[in-house]
Amino acid sequence: MEAETGIAETSAGEGAPDSEGRRDLLDLSRTDLDAWVEAQGERPFRARQIWSWAYHHLVSDFASMTNLPAGVRQALVSEFTLGSTQVEATSTDTDGNRKQVLRLSDGETVEAVVMEEPYGSTVCVSSQVGCALGCAMCATGRAGFVRDLTTGEIVHQVVDAARTLAPRGRRVTNVVFMGMGEPLLNYEAVLQAIANLTEPAGLAINPQHITVSTIGLPERIVALAGEPYAVRLAVSLHGADDETRAVLVPYARQVSLERLLAACRTYARVRGTRITFEYVMAAGVNDSPDHARRLVSLIGGIPSHVNLIPLNPVTGCDLSSSSLAVMERFREPLTKARIPVTIRFSRGVDIGAGCGQLRGARSGPPPERGGAPRRYPRRGRES
Repeated sequence: MEAETGIAETSAGEGAPDSEGRRDLLDLSRTDLDAWVEAQGERPFRARQIWSWAYHHLVSDFASMTNLPAGVRQALVSEFTLGSTQVEATSTDTDGNRKQVLRLSDGETVEAVVMEEPYGSTVCVSSQVGCALGCAMCATGRAGFVRDLTTGEIVHQVVDAARTLAPRGRRVTNVVFMGMGEPLLNYEAVLQAIANLTEPAGLAINPQHITVSTIGLPERIVALAGEPYAVRLAVSLHGADDETRAVLVPYARQVSLERLLAACRTYARVRGTRITFEYVMAAGVNDSPDHARRLVSLIGGIPSHVNLIPLNPVTGCDLSSSSLAVMERFREPLTKARIPVTIRFSRGVDIGAGCGQLRGARSGPPPERGGAPRRYPRRGRES
């Protein structure tokens, strides 16, 4: 992976044991749990029971797994913890979007966002502490990279959200890897998290209701197309030519749009699905009619949907968002070319939970929005 990005990739996967030598149960794959149960001399159905308690009943301690023999529960207590993160702070905006700051076992923090709609609930999860890619409009990238999250630390963000939803009869229906970090730079841990979240005996989230968002790592996009989980792909494009894109995305200097779009075509063909292209609108940078026409030429022929996203206020970023009128004009050439496009108004901006604003509580509240209207309508406008 280092050859592709110039950034060394680590492999988090399973976390280190705690001070008592215990592992996080949520790090385990279903196969790992099956093997552990067999090693205990127990019958295979015990693994399904344990998995169901952790992922379906959402218990927070092993004592609550009441249909397990006492010996199995004691073995679990001796060898495992049930999640290695703690919710440190919660913020809720006027629309009910909730940002949670989670404290990890080593003291680092990450953020997750829970968004509720009548049709279901979406959890936006982080995959890394910080990010090495340094995008201009992203608070996470400005904070720098610390480490990858383990599978359990990713999964716990969803499990914790599910615990808060369950008392009201709601469940997690969608997961988007759009929080802190670049998911495809933590490939193995993210892939195992997807496997755990889609396991039928637990949360049973439909893979097509999981979206992996990436800045665009061609080799990993092609690899993801061949995995057994038919997740959706979102690509942070932000520019219709390499020079413009590099203003917002420094990584664009290493991988051309030509290579990136070739990988996207492969993913769309193999999966038989469309790609979502995310396009943050920065005033005077990438929002001219000429940029719109170039975008049409660039993605033409790829089954896709384009999200035009107002640039959210981020500490240290001097860029401002395009106005709503500019975004609507930008949309016109795409609509004429029959490319589905939505002006996507970020949710949770006022609590620092909008696109590009997550930073793991490393700085203060988000700055006031400059250059663009203070508040956009809640829902997207499609055409």
